[in-house]
Amino acid sequence: MPQQQPNQPRTATTSGRLGPDIDLREPFREPDVVRGAGHGAPFIHGVHTSVAAFIGDAPSLPGKPAFVRHPLEFIEAFSSRSAEGEAPSFVHDAVLGHFRNGGGGAWVLGTGDGGRRDHGDRDRVAAYRAALARLERLPEISLVVAPDLWRVAEEADGIARAIAGHCSRVGHRVALLHTRQGLAPADVRSRPFGLAEPDAQFVAVHYPWVTVTEVGGHERLVPPSGHVSGMCCRADTEQGVHTTPVGSLVGVVKQERELTERERESVTGLGVNCLRFVQGQGVRALDAQTLSTDPDWASLGVRRLVNYTRASLEQGTRWAAFDRNTAQLRALIRQSTTTFLKGLWRQGALPGETAGEAFEVTCDDTNNTAEDVARGHVNLDVGLAAVRPAEFVTFRVQHDIGSGTI
Repeated sequence: MPQQQPNQPRTATTSGRLGPDIDLREPFREPDVVRGAGHGAPFIHGVHTSVAAFIGDAPSLPGKPAFVRHPLEFIEAFSSRSAEGEAPSFVHDAVLGHFRNGGGGAWVLGTGDGGRRDHGDRDRVAAYRAALARLERLPEISLVVAPDLWRVAEEADGIARAIAGHCSRVGHRVALLHTRQGLAPADVRSRPFGLAEPDAQFVAVHYPWVTVTEVGGHERLVPPSGHVSGMCCRADTEQGVHTTPVGSLVGVVKQERELTERERESVTGLGVNCLRFVQGQGVRALDAQTLSTDPDWASLGVRRLVNYTRASLEQGTRWAAFDRNTAQLRALIRQSTTTFLKGLWRQGALPGETAGEAFEVTCDDTNNTAEDVARGHVNLDVGLAAVRPAEFVTFRVQHDIGSGTI
């Protein structure tokens, strides 16, 4: 049964100015309801999973994050790919591929002029870090895409590590990255970009590049990551966020190179997801794994389910920040969380014959010590049977009590 969650961002928007003839669009946010222990346990709603953030080098991209709701809005505001004489930017292709494959909205951000080395050259890694910092507090982003990752090949590893660290730090985002253009199967590296745990748990890499057709029939070779992000969103809508995000890539004519079965197995064994042409179905993403070497976190579907659950619980229990850490408050948090997780279990997102086999919730004296109370923290620990019944992957949600912040 598909996960019951909205795919499209809210329809109302606020507008600002980025410059002449460019509007800044941001998702409308309903005011958070302050709910304390005296009001009963609030119902927790699932967050959106269809919004991606695209970071790139094209000069036409905004220096501050801008939200676009559909492809025409993006084209009107950010149509230029790159300045004359510069290496091409692939943000344009990635954003349009995202929308065409089912993506529900996109934050778009350029790296700007930030990050200068002492001798005057631009430090792209520092510029990407600065751009990522501007994305940190934005709501509802579940996917981060860097279409221009390989624009300067020697800086790709540093940029990838910065993006992976950002997703790991935020805790509920996944980076969709890609290998470089022209890479032969034999040259694919094991666990690309030199990522270590836990950052590797938040990154999926796809191979090879794909060909799309532009207006007028001109073919263009582009990274697959934007199309994959839209496909992930489409899978969420049609089947649920707990399912493995695989499927056809809409708008893709062919892939850069055809792979033999032996080559495909070799590449997937290195932690990289292969694209493959399937007769009658076009080019498909057949694999969905992260770069993690930990079996519990190797599945991209598991990673995204845990991300979705954690983000939903963080947002759905933020009312606790306006109360006191009492036994009554902790009971309400347990009640809200248990109700939400039972909903996931009943929809088939969590395995197990009983709710006890599907998840566990702890928010009591055992994980809220006198020291936690004195520091103004309330801790919610959750275990999900995302892989096997009664064997849990765990995470913690913590709120700062009395401060009205998270």
